[in-house]
Amino acid sequence: MAAKMTPLPTNKYLLLLSIIIGHSLLGGYYAATRPEGAGWRFFSWHPFLMMVGMVGLMGTATLTKKRMGYTNTKLHGIIAWAGMLSSYAGFYVIYTNKNSMGKDHYTTLHSKAGLAVLVGSTMLGMAGGVFLHPDFGIDKQNGLIRAGHKWAARGMLGVAWLATLSGLQTLIGEEDVKGLVMFAAPLVLAAPFTLL
Repeated sequence: MAAKMTPLPTNKYLLLLSIIIGHSLLGGYYAATRPEGAGWRFFSWHPFLMMVGMVGLMGTATLTKKRMGYTNTKLHGIIAWAGMLSSYAGFYVIYTNKNSMGKDHYTTLHSKAGLAVLVGSTMLGMAGGVFLHPDFGIDKQNGLIRAGHKWAARGMLGVAWLATLSGLQTLIGEEDVKGLVMFAAPLVLAAPFTLL
């Protein structure tokens, strides 16, 4: 018999939210202004919006769902779609930036992972709305669909978080190990509670 799920306690929820949201804003700004001395430019919106979308908002959506219940399930969907909108804005920035510079698209593992996460997350969001919405989902009690949605979405989020690290590595270089470790630390801390 499977273990009974219990809601994520409020104190743990608030602590994890502060880590994830804080990291998405501060880490997003840090990545947006790399390499050192580059300052804010049009490109800066790409890492900032992707961090806010895939780390801050999608992480918040996942943690909110772990609070369980009708209201938190609806909030989960709304926050996740807000994360998608932020991420698509970040995608628009990098796409138009590459076009203006005459560069090819999807040439790195980072860009391919980002595109896969955007497409995959969109499909998961649509499936969640159609099948699992608490008001009108056509198969909201189906345990297989629920489990598939949950674990596929967590996998997408894990890939997205790894893509943030590879993107930062491109901006600061492999030599800045301290910068990469400091950037990764909040994700590593939050991952067991968010992704598992």
